Amino acid sequence: MNKPPSTPQAMQSAGSGGDLAYDVIVVGSGAAALLAACRATDLGARVLVLEKTDRIGGNSATSGGGIWVPNNPWIAEAGVTDSEEDAYAYLRGVIPGDQIGDDTIRTYIRTAPAMIAYLGQIGVPYRPVKKYPDYYPSAPGWKPGGRTMDCAPLDGRELGDDLGRLREMPPASKAFGRINLSITEVSKIQAVAKGWQKIALRAVARYAADIGGRLKGSRDRRLCMGEALVGRLLLALRKRGVDFRLNAPVKGLIREGKRVAGVVIEDAVGRHQHIGARRGVIIAAGGFERSSIMRSANIAAPTSADWSAGSPGNTGDLIAAGKEIGAATGLMNEAWWAPVVRWGERSVVLFFEKSKPGFLIVDRNGRRFMNESITYNSYGKCIYGEDYSIRDRVPAFVIFDRTYRENYMFGGLLQSNMSPDWMNRDAFGPEGFLRKASSLRSLASQLGIDPDGLEATAAEMARYAETGVDEQFGRGSDEHDRQYGDARVGPNPCLGPIEKAPFYGTPLYPGDIGTKGGLVIDDDAQVLDDAGEIIPGLFAAGNSSASIMGDKYPGAGCTLGPALTMAFRACNKLMHANA
Repeated sequence: MNKPPSTPQAMQSAGSGGDLAYDVIVVGSGAAALLAACRATDLGARVLVLEKTDRIGGNSATSGGGIWVPNNPWIAEAGVTDSEEDAYAYLRGVIPGDQIGDDTIRTYIRTAPAMIAYLGQIGVPYRPVKKYPDYYPSAPGWKPGGRTMDCAPLDGRELGDDLGRLREMPPASKAFGRINLSITEVSKIQAVAKGWQKIALRAVARYAADIGGRLKGSRDRRLCMGEALVGRLLLALRKRGVDFRLNAPVKGLIREGKRVAGVVIEDAVGRHQHIGARRGVIIAAGGFERSSIMRSANIAAPTSADWSAGSPGNTGDLIAAGKEIGAATGLMNEAWWAPVVRWGERSVVLFFEKSKPGFLIVDRNGRRFMNESITYNSYGKCIYGEDYSIRDRVPAFVIFDRTYRENYMFGGLLQSNMSPDWMNRDAFGPEGFLRKASSLRSLASQLGIDPDGLEATAAEMARYAETGVDEQFGRGSDEHDRQYGDARVGPNPCLGPIEKAPFYGTPLYPGDIGTKGGLVIDDDAQVLDDAGEIIPGLFAAGNSSASIMGDKYPGAGCTLGPALTMAFRACNKLMHANA
């Protein structure tokens, strides 16, 4: 793709539903879409990829890029043994049986290792992350690491001009707001593990040594996590000569009888073009997290598209297009929940900060209502309640003190012993995201919290920190909680007092990294109608489909893992069924 991917190779006119035609049309440019394009091409199809926006990668490019693959071929490297039965026991113990059936779980477990092997074959190598535990330690079949896999970093110079078209990780996901790190590196730094300072210093030195990159701008050309995944898939597409259009929103699906036979796209001046798909259309265009209308119709209130960290283009267009031709939808009230704070126009997700000692989440009464170290996906039901009926916890509030601020990163803000407050004035005040006060009562007044309740909660937390036991919510009692605590702190690495001025706080919202609801699919990613029948020629994967993880998040990479696996299965089914 040395030429802009928005300029496709010459296409011949053909029938089968449009003015132009391919064998397979893939809608979207995230990891699932790009893998589908590669796989379909390798199986003999002529493929077109359509991306709505002017950037490549969707949520995948701005994600951690991790893929959760149980019983993967390299898991022994992490010192872990696994099996299909252990993986089944774990997923079945976590995912409600009335949401996802046994066959779907077993299909995922069987196929994910083949999918990850295929990625390696096409130039997207992954390896397991040691000591990165699954998210539910109490479930049978749980593993302390190895199932979450990390993509090998990529030298962005290999992408040429496409580097500028690759959607970039947000500043809060980078060291010093600009330096890329792998999952393995981040996990060690965030866990304050032995040697974390050396990892950080090496990253800074490497970034500074890239003189050519610094002359061009601040973007780190060492691509990691989601950028590395999407970047490597782009290279694979380039080798295969796959046609690719940016700024090509799909406005509808074309049907010939019951079969989906193509798409209608809109160009920059509003003209519609019909493009046929002889074999099928694969929808991997993300969810609806950025659609205020669809959120209001489906997600618990109060809600806002501004609270999402999802890609700006994810407005559910293809989910709506599927519904227009009779496709069923499921899990539309669910999201990949995550706690977020607002910094200006940005939503900053708190993935790691919540496990550190000295971090509190309270409601307007100043009282805790949850285990702050719980999985980020669980924040949705902790804030809204199990049936999504609670309203008065939105927003909740994050509280911490000088000790926390000195020692730990928060929302992309480096700890003050490396980057003091006077160097980060934009983080405070009306345009910032933190409030600062000399006392807890003063901070409570700024945030609209009951000061008596907040002081009582701080006193309780000081007692819990001393004994090492969170008597209310059991924080720090399992390996998931402790993963990103501070091992230097005892007796509980997740518990610390909030007692040293100045004190800091900010509103916390039930945000997300994408929605979970979408088109209902079978185990080959074929879209089903309301009667449970297959809609011929239509496939879906990723957040465009109802998640095969149900309302749970079993481990890091359980967004991308199923998305890639179902895209892989879609191509296998599509090409075999139409051979």
